[in-house]
Amino acid sequence: MSDSIPRKWVDGPFELLSSELSGTSKNKQAKGTQQVAAEMTIVHNCVIRGINAIYLQAAKVAAAGTPEDKLDFVNFALRWARMLDEHHRSEEEEIFPQINKLAGVSGLMDANVDEHTMFHDGLSDFMTYLGSIIREEDVLDAEKLNGLIDSFMPALREHLRNEVLTLKALDKYEDTTDWMAWFKKTADGLVMRQMKSPVFRVESFPLVFVLHDKSFEGGVWENFPPVPWVMSIIFRWMFFSKHQRWWRFAGCNFDSLPQELLFA
Repeated sequence: MSDSIPRKWVDGPFELLSSELSGTSKNKQAKGTQQVAAEMTIVHNCVIRGINAIYLQAAKVAAAGTPEDKLDFVNFALRWARMLDEHHRSEEEEIFPQINKLAGVSGLMDANVDEHTMFHDGLSDFMTYLGSIIREEDVLDAEKLNGLIDSFMPALREHLRNEVLTLKALDKYEDTTDWMAWFKKTADGLVMRQMKSPVFRVESFPLVFVLHDKSFEGGVWENFPPVPWVMSIIFRWMFFSKHQRWWRFAGCNFDSLPQELLFA
């Protein structure tokens, strides 16, 4: 994070995952299962930055935000939760079964699936509460919102770490498949399928940019997302602008660079 942003930021309170967890660094190009683990670390850090942004800003939004601010904030929080829910559903239904098959080990990823149950109920309650606010059946209460986050986030954060280590440990099965080639093909396929949805393009896709920090650990993942500059400009015009008021609560801008939290 830049020294020019002195206030609370999205690198806490829930700790980000270091690139070292996957065996990656700015000066060391990861290969094979390390690269798979690194790609998942990037995604998981997006998850953590998102919930940190929500947690840190809830109090001031609830106390001093306009009705429009509150609605935008709740929509931002709900899209974060839906992104996470979709991520885990894709793992359970597609990614993990493929890993089991490719490694030739039945139930290899079962422990990671089981961990999903540890925070499922808390996340569901979080989403239900946000939905009730949008439907005007309830009001934004920062203490209640952050209490719900506290109910599931420690278990979720531990799971995000464990999953990276599980993927890195697939190196013992490197003789069975080219893991990075498989991961790229699978991930690209998921994205292409999701991008066919108009809702995904304007309500979820922008999160890839505003929850990633290219300056993280000296720019270890500065080339993510792998999108040419011209395409990023087109994306802003076509997809990001519709709900741009939602994305202002993120810790990074559309260039994936740190920005000050408005309500921290």
